[in-house]
Amino acid sequence: MAILNLLDLQPTTISRDLRNKYTLLYGLPKVGKTSFAAQCPNNLIFCFEKGVNGLSGVYAADVPKWTDFKALLKQLDKEDVKAKFHTVTIDTISIAWDLCGQYICSQNNVKALGDIPWGRGYALLKDEFSSALRQISMMGYGMILITHAKTKVEQIDDDHSIEIVSPNIPERAQDIVNALVDLIGYIDVQWKDGPNGPISERTLITRGTPTVVAGSRFKHLAPRIPFGYNELVNALGDAIEKQQQL
Repeated sequence: MAILNLLDLQPTTISRDLRNKYTLLYGLPKVGKTSFAAQCPNNLIFCFEKGVNGLSGVYAADVPKWTDFKALLKQLDKEDVKAKFHTVTIDTISIAWDLCGQYICSQNNVKALGDIPWGRGYALLKDEFSSALRQISMMGYGMILITHAKTKVEQIDDDHSIEIVSPNIPERAQDIVNALVDLIGYIDVQWKDGPNGPISERTLITRGTPTVVAGSRFKHLAPRIPFGYNELVNALGDAIEKQQQL
């Protein structure tokens, strides 16, 4: 690797699309998470579960084992692959974490991470998982991480409780993902009356509330956006422009 000449450095710029950005999308099953990723240009979907069966014209690679994923990562570093794909989607990130855990167990000839002495199993898992995501980011790809939603009831007092929705990711994986992503978005579905019966209205929540886990690095990003790839890109462009005007 050539030594970087610091005098050649140029100021960073922010793209107006999802290239070079890291996004975590979560929501209920069949709400359109994978369809969203399919709208992203030059996107490669790593299918840790079958989520593209109803989609045509997408680039998708099945990933049944973590060793398959590691082999695919090596291909991502090739210049002709970088020319073809600008963004990588991991569908779902929680299954990727599970397969990574199975890989660590296999490498250490144990059945469970806890069987690795001195608690090293979970440390090895975190290192392997975070290293894979870091590799993708250092290659220059944007990332869309997909997972399902989970809910929990939190008691406020003796008479009141609230239901909180959050990404369904194991806690140790969540620490890694939260440190990486620029945006955590929850796909909210509301139903309203239509001419032929109830119709759904999907929006992307980008700012956390007492009942929804969400957030972004873009402080001017609208807290609620109509759900769709172009809608998010336009909203990000507006937020970036507002920031640059300050």
